[in-house]
Amino acid sequence: MKKISMILLLCITFAGTAYAEIFNITHISEKPKEINTYLKDNGMYLWRSRNIAATYEADGQIFLRITEDGAGQYGNDKKYKTWHSDSVYLYGNNTMTPRSSYLEFKDKDGVTVGLMKTMFNTAEGIVKCKLLNEKKEFEFKTGLIDKNGLGTAMMNFPYERKKNFIFPMLTDEPAFYNMTLVNKGIDVLTVGGKTVECYKVQMIPDLGFLGFFAPFVPKTYFWYKAAYPHEFVRYEGLESGLNTPYIVMKAED
Repeated sequence: MKKISMILLLCITFAGTAYAEIFNITHISEKPKEINTYLKDNGMYLWRSRNIAATYEADGQIFLRITEDGAGQYGNDKKYKTWHSDSVYLYGNNTMTPRSSYLEFKDKDGVTVGLMKTMFNTAEGIVKCKLLNEKKEFEFKTGLIDKNGLGTAMMNFPYERKKNFIFPMLTDEPAFYNMTLVNKGIDVLTVGGKTVECYKVQMIPDLGFLGFFAPFVPKTYFWYKAAYPHEFVRYEGLESGLNTPYIVMKAED
């Protein structure tokens, strides 16, 4: 019986990776994006961030650089922080392959309270994460997207289809999940006093052998404008991983 259970577990685990897809990146928005974030349950303001994506050429190749600068009450400790993230991707053949990323949090006095440096070694198939007090390694998966690249990837989601989309993702925990995107169709939101047609997409993490906790994990939703180029409008979900605040992120028009 134990052997059968193990085989079943392996089948479930590999089922999540067998049909993983790669985002077809045909559009990159280099317009800075300002985002305001609130607690979902009471609307309390938490933090603000500014995100910028830009392409550049080096050594005969095209790269994509995505940065984020933020400030406000971030994390379970409910303390003021500032942060800066910087991610670089190799951009070619309509794909974005992560090469490196850097994320640093500082407290109100400018002291570093969180740090993660990540190197994506595609040749060796390894992702190496260096934190303040530990190191972690993950297997590199084709089509891997990290948190910084998710916004650009979602702008290029195939909204015209209804079939689920599965891809590998590295979060800022750091943790590795196979994510399933489910197109929930058109949803109309009010933004700046105007109605905006958006595609609503649910993102579901494959928790592997912890899947029995899935019913207790808050749901994650994204809203992107139905009109091309499908700009980000809203996010509802956990702030940065399990056991973090459930938030609402809104793009500033």
